[in-house]
Amino acid sequence: MGLATPVKYSTVSAMERKIEKYFAERANRKVEIYSPKKGEVIEVAEPAPLHLTGLCDYLGISGHDLDEYQKKPEFAELIRRAKKKCEAYLVDQCVRLHKADFILKNNFPTDWQDNADNTLNEELKKVLVEFVTK
Repeated sequence: MGLATPVKYSTVSAMERKIEKYFAERANRKVEIYSPKKGEVIEVAEPAPLHLTGLCDYLGISGHDLDEYQKKPEFAELIRRAKKKCEAYLVDQCVRLHKADFILKNNFPTDWQDNADNTLNEELKKVLVEFVTK
């Protein structure tokens, strides 16, 4: 299945530069806050969140298009690393804020899912069968 929209990145290096720029801009974000101590607005470093939606928006492509690029062998490793970087950010937020699990489960379903182990060992099955049949 090919890309549904025209190819925006014909080379890995072009996409890689844009991805690196996205992460650099997010890491170096500055915001203005009011400092009661100084009595004025000051600029402070506050890295911006990393996520796939923001990355795709920055690249000018959809999430579906990003997945399609990843299917191309020459783009696969670059996109895998970018996705892992976004995932690592969310994992950190999950640990720090206890709130990112929903996002992780929905953006990285292969690696983040609830598992219910419903298998019973044989001894427990015997006990349950005896209990039910009495």
